[in-house]
Amino acid sequence: MTCAIDVDHVFFKYDEFKMEDINFQLHVGEQKALAGLNGSGKTTLFKLLLGLLEPDSGDIYIFDKKLTKDTLWEIRQDVGFLFQNPDDQLFAPTVWEDVAFGPRNLGLSKEEVEDRVEWALDRVDMSKFVNRPVNQMSHGQAKRVALAGIIAMRPSILILDEPFSGLDFKMVTNMIDIIGRLRQEGASILFTTHNSFFIETLSDSVAVIKEGRIVYDGPTKEAMRSRTVFENIGDWGQLRKQIMSTRSSLLE
Repeated sequence: MTCAIDVDHVFFKYDEFKMEDINFQLHVGEQKALAGLNGSGKTTLFKLLLGLLEPDSGDIYIFDKKLTKDTLWEIRQDVGFLFQNPDDQLFAPTVWEDVAFGPRNLGLSKEEVEDRVEWALDRVDMSKFVNRPVNQMSHGQAKRVALAGIIAMRPSILILDEPFSGLDFKMVTNMIDIIGRLRQEGASILFTTHNSFFIETLSDSVAVIKEGRIVYDGPTKEAMRSRTVFENIGDWGQLRKQIMSTRSSLLE
């Protein structure tokens, strides 16, 4: 299978924290969960994938193109990153201006920018908030607008840092549906989570990181039977029941 992301024997050290011999792949069209406890190295790995940090050794490939300083700008056109906290991502006065920022920086025509903003806001069900100041939205609304700003760039890969954190059950359901539609439209998706429900429901495969090492990487069905996986993410069965109950009530 063709790789969207290929991490090949990556080592990285910062002060006392080390990432050691990291290997994993995100295949084209795949939806993969990256799990691990706080401080395990998930954020550091994302920074490496985005070129914000440089490995001490090893290589990272995006669609078979090696990530280097020379290829960084080109590769970033293929990768969209959603911060865990949307306040770290939104900065323009209004929703429209924030979502339009990326497409404008690509040098697109006014008509193409407008089309992309309309398309992206429609995908995240935020079209009616187009003129809303970004500082006058709920956490869930802000998270969806931040996602709209990413997909307006039409990236082939989405990297989502805890996309469901801080959301109520209805917003979680909305975000699940949004991500599902984006995947159907061809996006390859890597997301972090502490929650076994989201792994079981949304991922094709799971990579688990612990103290800077990948300790599990395999199909989701096998992950759900792995003690290593549950020791490093926790079993949130009760939350799963609550969310499934909420989804059922929304469909009634």
